[in-house]
Amino acid sequence: MEDEIIEMYEHNDQTFFWKGLKKVESRFECSDDHRFYIEQAEEQEVPEILEFMNKIYEKIPDKSWFSMDSRENLVRYMSTSGFALKAEMCDEGSDYELAGIFIARISELGEENLGKYLNLNEEELARVAHMEIAMVDEKFRGRGLQKELMKTAEERLKLLGYHWLMGTAHPENVYSVNNFRKLGYEIVAKDLKYGGLPRYVFCKKM
Repeated sequence: MEDEIIEMYEHNDQTFFWKGLKKVESRFECSDDHRFYIEQAEEQEVPEILEFMNKIYEKIPDKSWFSMDSRENLVRYMSTSGFALKAEMCDEGSDYELAGIFIARISELGEENLGKYLNLNEEELARVAHMEIAMVDEKFRGRGLQKELMKTAEERLKLLGYHWLMGTAHPENVYSVNNFRKLGYEIVAKDLKYGGLPRYVFCKKM
């Protein structure tokens, strides 16, 4: 949003899942005076994130727009093969409230590696990260949260040395498609995925 104030900074403390790497966080303020804080989720917060995701998924009118992974896979993405970011509303005098989440996958992509659409070799495929899942509570939408979550994840992935950031979106999901495009992602393919669902495949080279 026009009046968003973004402060990107790094901490020297140990990160939650990936020891020895710097932590990437973001704070921003919207034109309606709400303040949000984005940071990496901690291990004990995974159950809360899963509950948050299920609550949002149940309200999606067209389930073809979002392919919900199994609980086991989601835990793996957030623990051993990726990381999760959370966006919390942090207005002064109020308790923090979870507003949105983002999950990136950075290893164990296997046959699902979207780099195959770019005809990358094995060494290059290891530098592909998936911008896997973005979810924002409906009462916090329209404030650019998904975009800011993705931007914060990009900073983290850049530190980790990933060169190709890739993701998918349903062609009719204009909100997600536009977020990818605003962040400089290009459509590199259109394919049927997740059991025959239409998807644009996006890529951004870092």
